[in-house]
Amino acid sequence: MALQISYRGLRLGADLDITVYWFPREPELPADHVQDALGAGHTSMPRHVDVDGTPEEIAAWSAAAALLVQRIAAEQRELKKAQRRIRRWDLPMTHRRTRMRYDAADASFEERVRPAVEAYQPVRDAVEARLAEREARTREKRRRAYQEAERQRMAVRARFREWEQRQQVADQPLSGGLSPRRMAARGDEPATWPPEVHAAVGDPAVWWDGVRASERNRQARARAVREVIEAVTATAAALEEAGRPGAGAVRGKPVEVLRGWRIRFDWSDLPSTARLRTPPDVPPGCVDENSWHYYLSLPSDTIFTVDPRGAFGFASELKIMRPPGGYGYTYEWAKPSTEQFAERLLDFKIIASRPLGGGRDHLTFPMTDHADPDAYVPYVEAVAERAAAHFHALVPGRP
Repeated sequence: MALQISYRGLRLGADLDITVYWFPREPELPADHVQDALGAGHTSMPRHVDVDGTPEEIAAWSAAAALLVQRIAAEQRELKKAQRRIRRWDLPMTHRRTRMRYDAADASFEERVRPAVEAYQPVRDAVEARLAEREARTREKRRRAYQEAERQRMAVRARFREWEQRQQVADQPLSGGLSPRRMAARGDEPATWPPEVHAAVGDPAVWWDGVRASERNRQARARAVREVIEAVTATAAALEEAGRPGAGAVRGKPVEVLRGWRIRFDWSDLPSTARLRTPPDVPPGCVDENSWHYYLSLPSDTIFTVDPRGAFGFASELKIMRPPGGYGYTYEWAKPSTEQFAERLLDFKIIASRPLGGGRDHLTFPMTDHADPDAYVPYVEAVAERAAAHFHALVPGRP
């Protein structure tokens, strides 16, 4: 390890670049020797550099650096003596003559220092050549590391694309016109699969079990969405017939005042989601095992609204930045339809943040396509049943 130190001098010419490589060695060559000898105000902040060299080379470089520092320090002392004499003798003289004497003293100092700098130049060249070699090796090492990382990243992306293509086979029509997923929905059990399916999915039996499980989940979710929609629709009709009992003013940050009911959901005692928190079987290395997130969030409340014309719907506060990218905010009511509310209520997803291989900030997978039906189906059925019960409870006389 060496210290790279530049000498700024007093008034050196632009062509005289004095840089010394100092190899500290306590106690005879302390790290602060150069600054002590030449003055901290005349030297740059030391910069640590790694220099490869044999013990003999480093000893020779150290001796040459010490000699250069000694010569500069001696000439600097002589220059300061000359400057003191100029200040003492030239007080009566004109400023121009004083400046000329200072310039002459500086030029003399530079000329006396130059031979020492030139004598040290071969050492500086040798040290900087070693530094350049080390830097070249470092750059090459980084280049190879980058190329290897890029190769691995592309390999990961290729494996993931192949996995995605295998997932898509279920939705691609076969020669008979039906897709495997449609066949699973009809309850068909194909005796054989065409060669292209074998080539794409590997083990058709395992793949077909996954397709059927996925379709079972999708159908359960569709039934749950319909159950929520039917509960909301029936509740709206019953409330309208009863004269909208319990409806009140709903205020929030938006200026508009709505009319309706605030429903506070109780989601306690739902089936456990532990078995739903299983990641998709993506190829190893495509997603960091610690970056999986499971979106199973359910709303704590919602606003069920009715407008003067008798149209029922939902509302939630929406915070909007004004202007876009600015510092102010306005608030509006977001008003999803009954269908949108039901779809969002049962929109369970699996999310992978920071997938390996790059290309995307995150990946999102439908839980229906990867969850165990024996865990997923009871869960969505329970969510729909609990939501429906909350809506039915708005109608007087309903349990």
